[in-house]
Amino acid sequence: MTLTGRAILLWLAAFFGVIVSVNAGFIWASVSTYRGEDEQKPYLQGVGYNRTLDRRAAQAKLGWVSHIEARRLASGAVRLVVTLRDRAGGPQSVAELDVELRHPADETRDHSLKLVERRKGEYVAQLSGVSGGAWDVVVSTPAGGPPFEASERLWLR
Repeated sequence: MTLTGRAILLWLAAFFGVIVSVNAGFIWASVSTYRGEDEQKPYLQGVGYNRTLDRRAAQAKLGWVSHIEARRLASGAVRLVVTLRDRAGGPQSVAELDVELRHPADETRDHSLKLVERRKGEYVAQLSGVSGGAWDVVVSTPAGGPPFEASERLWLR
């Protein structure tokens, strides 16, 4: 069989057709499964960043330190314990603490809940239906309260 210009053209067209088809499939799969942004309104989040910096400076003046711990109970639920201490190491009591349990890869699996003060400076929440793996825990005071936010990545079994 002799190699003609027409055969080369058909081979090249077939080769690049396969490449373009595979790339189109990857692009379709990528766009249909992940929208590409973590925040619903990233521009507004960026504009409000100065408020975040002000809260962090006020938090640094308070000198509060937290310890975050999560443990799976025999029932399968997860108990989250947050200990809050002041600069001198004494227990710190606040009116209310919010907690978000965030999955690092899938925001549809995130959980929001309120922590309840079990004893002075120790806050507890219990949650069922949490799968094992890595989770980010973000603890904060609600707006209007003393500025405090802490986060930690935990591994749940």
